[in-house]
Amino acid sequence: MSTELTSDDFQKALDEHWHGRPPASLEDVMALYGVLAVAESGGGLFTTPSKLAPFIDDGRLVTISIDLTGDSTSIEDIDQRVLRKEDIPKLGYSHKSSGRGAKYSLTQIGSKNGNDAEGVSSTILRRIRSWTGQDPVQSLTGDDGHPDGWIIDELASVFEKDSETLEQLRSDIQSLLPADDEIPTAMTVRLRLDGGVIESVDADTVDWFWPGEVGLLDEAMKRYASANAADKNIDNGSSEGQALGLVQDEIDRVVGTPESPLGVFSVKHPDAQPGLRRDQSWRNYPVSADTAQLFAKSQDLIERCVYRRGGMETYALPYFAGELTGLKAEALFLAIESIQDESDHLDSGDPPMAQVTYSLREHDDEKIRELAERELRFYTVTMPISDDKNIISETPAARTYWINELADGIVDTINGPTLDPVQGGFERYDGWPLLDIPTDRKRGRTQAFYLITGHEFTDAVFGYRDDEEGDDFRRVVDHRLISGQPLSVEMLFDEYLRRYSDASEGGDLPPHQIVAQQLVHLESLSRAGLLEGIDRPIEPTDTTMTTDIDTTDIATIREQRLDRFLDRPLFDDSEPCATALAGVLIGQISWHQESERNIGRPLDTGTRGDELSKNSLENAITSALEKAKVYAQDSDRSFERDLLFPETVDRLLEQTEDMPTSWEDIDKRELQFCYVLGHAHGRRSMPVAFDLMDDDTATDESSAEEPAEN
Repeated sequence: MSTELTSDDFQKALDEHWHGRPPASLEDVMALYGVLAVAESGGGLFTTPSKLAPFIDDGRLVTISIDLTGDSTSIEDIDQRVLRKEDIPKLGYSHKSSGRGAKYSLTQIGSKNGNDAEGVSSTILRRIRSWTGQDPVQSLTGDDGHPDGWIIDELASVFEKDSETLEQLRSDIQSLLPADDEIPTAMTVRLRLDGGVIESVDADTVDWFWPGEVGLLDEAMKRYASANAADKNIDNGSSEGQALGLVQDEIDRVVGTPESPLGVFSVKHPDAQPGLRRDQSWRNYPVSADTAQLFAKSQDLIERCVYRRGGMETYALPYFAGELTGLKAEALFLAIESIQDESDHLDSGDPPMAQVTYSLREHDDEKIRELAERELRFYTVTMPISDDKNIISETPAARTYWINELADGIVDTINGPTLDPVQGGFERYDGWPLLDIPTDRKRGRTQAFYLITGHEFTDAVFGYRDDEEGDDFRRVVDHRLISGQPLSVEMLFDEYLRRYSDASEGGDLPPHQIVAQQLVHLESLSRAGLLEGIDRPIEPTDTTMTTDIDTTDIATIREQRLDRFLDRPLFDDSEPCATALAGVLIGQISWHQESERNIGRPLDTGTRGDELSKNSLENAITSALEKAKVYAQDSDRSFERDLLFPETVDRLLEQTEDMPTSWEDIDKRELQFCYVLGHAHGRRSMPVAFDLMDDDTATDESSAEEPAEN
């Protein structure tokens, strides 16, 4: 039915149920989604005719006709026929999404996949019996009830459990319907009433009336649908009063236990809210009865906007700033409805925030594209996947501006020297999220947008969290990025080294791709202006060397790549640069030991970056310098005659006359990170040089390692 909707349908729902202000709170957004659901359902606040759409023409309508005009109630007929579109308004159907049992209306339905005769006579008929006995429905009976409440008493008598009439109905239905055909089925009750004495119908004569034409049944449906809003998890009494609600703009009856799709407020655990009195919860969380119903109707749309990863769930609820119109509401609804579970960009599933953004950005209608660019916002909420719905992080009006800026920074980074081996950078690798982004700007930007909103931009480089720790911190970081709040470089270095340690299982060195991804991450943040705590940029400057290199000689290749690797502001100061050079040399010597001399425990096994101190670095440098001299003496390679890796040794000695224990300006985490960057470059120095060398015979000398798998 939603495919037939127009902006006029949404405008009508807005006029009827929206307060007219732009959304300004989480409750506003939830209520807005309820209004969208009202428009989608094709009915009012309570009826949900759209839920019967799968039954139209392909399903059947079973009607039980009961005469209430005689001295005694009698079942006059049981009929079955194809359910048509024109039948829908008469049925007054109200759907109940959660739980089993009776739907909110007297009209009940079975499975969309169909029910056989036994299923109709048992399951669906039992739901009608259950409906007549519901407390909110029964509240209309008796002396203090509705003037026509006796009708519900009569229905309860007809459908009483184990009664003769109920058993006869079961038998008649099984005789009426084909035994084995499973057909989608709706069942309702048609009543013969005397309009002259019944207040609930708009007639003065005796006639047959459908549920949608009987005011009493409409009121019963509304009471049943809204019952929990005032007494859920309250043993005695209810929580309701007169107040200005969280959404509406006037004092009205408010309830204190509304159904909240996100579960952000509940009286189920009062110990978590000191001072909360359950029957006074309407003072803490005042919501009008109609707004509570909007909350309930919003559930399906809100659930489409959640992204679950690890132990956390992030709701990214799109809305448009400014005055709401039918056009905006229609565009918003269709964008949410277009969200798919299938994954085109991320193995863990494509985040709804990205799907909605690109659905609107690439819309066929230019007005919608402009609207998305100008007014699209997201209310983002992250919380643990558990019964305790404590909000970890919340951003009321997240724009895509900073995500776009960061996505641009990522694309600039992967297309720059950082992932260009010729320019001293690392290589691209399949299966590593930040090293496998398309270089084409449009495709790369899209992929980067999905990585950021899907948490992989952060998760790819931060330390692992176990179930007890949870993902709280990483998701807070994601919220900061989305809202344009810079990240501390000190915190990032700490996380990078934590991940480095996590990847060093069994004492093995982590794959160098870990470090490469972290440099891409850090540089992208710097390009986007989302880095603080460091007085220089991370990314190479515009003057960085980007010319081709001489690939005719291994030593020349190494030297030119080293110069390009060091040509970035991160290494402008002497101590960070010396640290990186020390890492390069230790990595080169370790590669030589492992690949040329078959030494099982090369130098870097005792110099792990995440455990590095100035003292241990000094010892490693001393050892590396000694080995560079000793190993060169018995080498038969022309570029290893006097000293192994002389280009690195010369630059290290030029950069600083002091040993690390005398350094004062570099802190521990920066020391460690600059070291692991240099070490990753040094470990790949010879293998990459062999790959780049023009002389085909160089491959005979190369013992380059195969790239590690993710």
